[in-house]
Amino acid sequence: MEQTIDLIIVFNVICLIGLVVGIKRWGKKHGAPTEKWFAVILNGYFSLSFITTSLPLLIVFPKVIFMDIIFLLLLWGIGYPWIRWLYRQFACSKKN
Repeated sequence: MEQTIDLIIVFNVICLIGLVVGIKRWGKKHGAPTEKWFAVILNGYFSLSFITTSLPLLIVFPKVIFMDIIFLLLLWGIGYPWIRWLYRQFACSKKN
């Protein structure tokens, strides 16, 4: 079981690296990503990462699905606006 979790974590890290490279290439080809697009993509990655990491636990304890659903609702309810706010802080130029 521990090897499975280690493999899943390595897969998630590879996906994150691919996501960063993909966003950089997209930015060079099509311009900077929009705030909403960036927030959806990043939240989607975090959702995938959480779900894949909790899959082995879900197989052993099926009631973990409720924890997964609650976490995903919190992630999208709190994380989405927070990521949009972070994007505005770093991507937009500030005028003093």
